[in-house]
Amino acid sequence: MGIDEAGRGPVLGPLVAAGVVLSPLVCEMIKKIGIKDSKKLSPKLRSMFFDLIEHEAEWYSIVVSWPDTIDEYVLKGGLNDLECRMFSSIISSYGSNVDVYVDSPLKPDVFSAQLKRQTSYMGRINCSFKADDIYPVVSCASVLAKVVRDSIIEGLKAEYGDFGSGYPSDKKTIEYLSSTKELPFFARKSWKTLKQLELL
Repeated sequence: MGIDEAGRGPVLGPLVAAGVVLSPLVCEMIKKIGIKDSKKLSPKLRSMFFDLIEHEAEWYSIVVSWPDTIDEYVLKGGLNDLECRMFSSIISSYGSNVDVYVDSPLKPDVFSAQLKRQTSYMGRINCSFKADDIYPVVSCASVLAKVVRDSIIEGLKAEYGDFGSGYPSDKKTIEYLSSTKELPFFARKSWKTLKQLELL
């Protein structure tokens, strides 16, 4: 099983986590065709690979946290705790022991211990930095999370207007926030971006 997230840094939109279980044979195929960290793939390739992963996966799960939940954790000082909760729910929902590979948001041995405490998981949990570059199964989780989040973002844009990528570094996102009369429900109120724009 590989686990990764998409949308940790944006001021707009949800945080999405994905877990996927692949056979060793499929992992080898994935490695050969070049699926890697979703941020290094074009939207077109991500979409193609998403369909392939969905077809070849033995199992996968998507967990979405919206800004009200994100804010709750950030204000308590724990975005990493939210990721741990999301990843733990994915591990627990599979129901069988497999080796788990996780793209870690903090020191790998610390995060691995947190996951084991929350899940009572008997299998191996391997946390590492840049796991989406190292393990094909984590690369696949990265693609699933990114494509699902992008789809959610496009749906929000269709209803609320084009706000760009949702990242604080995006000029279009800042212009959207600066011109809005009321913050949308998908804005992360715990982000300092909103305070800097004097929106809170």
